[in-house]
Amino acid sequence: MEPHLESADGDDGGAAKRLETELRETRDRLQASIEEYESGVEELNSTNEELQSMNEELQSTNEELETSKEELQSVNEELQTVNSELLSKMEELDRANTDLKNILDSTQVATIFLDRNMVIRNFTSSATAVFNLIPSDLGRPVTDIVSRLDENGELHKDIRSVLDKGKLVERRVRRADGGAHYLMRMLPYSAGTSGLEGALVTFVDVSKLVEAEAHQKSLVAELNHRVRNVLTIVSAIARQTLAKKRSPADFAGAFMGRIQAMSRTYTLVSREEWGEVALTDILNNELAVNGKQRVTYDGPPVSFRASSALALSLVFHELVTNATKHGALSTPKGRVALRWAMRAASAKALVLTWDENAGRAIKKPSAKGFGLELIERELKGTLGAEIKFNWGARGLKAQITIPADPRRFTLPAGGTKT
Repeated sequence: MEPHLESADGDDGGAAKRLETELRETRDRLQASIEEYESGVEELNSTNEELQSMNEELQSTNEELETSKEELQSVNEELQTVNSELLSKMEELDRANTDLKNILDSTQVATIFLDRNMVIRNFTSSATAVFNLIPSDLGRPVTDIVSRLDENGELHKDIRSVLDKGKLVERRVRRADGGAHYLMRMLPYSAGTSGLEGALVTFVDVSKLVEAEAHQKSLVAELNHRVRNVLTIVSAIARQTLAKKRSPADFAGAFMGRIQAMSRTYTLVSREEWGEVALTDILNNELAVNGKQRVTYDGPPVSFRASSALALSLVFHELVTNATKHGALSTPKGRVALRWAMRAASAKALVLTWDENAGRAIKKPSAKGFGLELIERELKGTLGAEIKFNWGARGLKAQITIPADPRRFTLPAGGTKT
């Protein structure tokens, strides 16, 4: 029995040893777990601290973002304000450009804007009358564009001179076809403090001014010619009047009457700038002094050149003077009727009829006086006309025939014909 007991004791001891071993191992594992737990707790604490730090950083970042957002909102508001101001400035600039374009178009001044390299920056529509320009020519050198002027090379030299020297160039130029004259002005184009940027070339149409100058020269030449003629006529009138008059008083009256008639007509043609003068104006001018109320006249509108008007004024002065002294106007009831019309014959002419009615018998003068001789001479010499005198019982009837010639007079189409 005893061996069996020993075996049981041996088994218990082995189990105890095993239990102790397992217990130690378990204790070691537990200690390791505790250490791992403590290490994990430390790591968790460290992680928590890191998370707290990150949270603080995020909060700080969030605050910074809020601040940035406010700053961005402020900047956005400023940008909106600046944008509004820019829009306002752009509208003002558009209006200014529109006003400038309207001014340039309304003045019809041909204008070309050039840069320092003579490249076209802009031009007005009127400039196409001077240069063969189209919208696509912007950005091209003006030297590549054909001008309508008769001095293209000189034009380019002038532009270069303005760009090099920065001084104004102004002179008169003419279109090649002679159809227009321009006052060309080339100015340096300055852009504030940046200095010379290019040139501004303008062409002002002065064709009417050139025509006026030519007309003025013609008038001066005509005036000189007329002055010489006047002196000749005055001298002839003085000689002939002196030869016909018996006393100084008679001479003075007749001579001054003719000189005053000439003076009135010169005033009339000067008022019309030595152009055409209406026949009714010539008559009114003379009859305002001599019996207008007793002379009637009728006929279509007709206008005479200055030289013809001067001759007719002397003719009517002599007819009125003769009627006043010897004819119808020398009696209280006397009247004079003047009529004119174009003759319908093949040889067209203006026919004027001077018809006196004295209201009683008028004796025909025994001799032709200087006045009638002067009438014949002025009509024939200046107007190429002829006059026929017919003395009737009631006074003189004269018919003046003036050949149709635009150098002497003009009559509207469809004028009265006889």
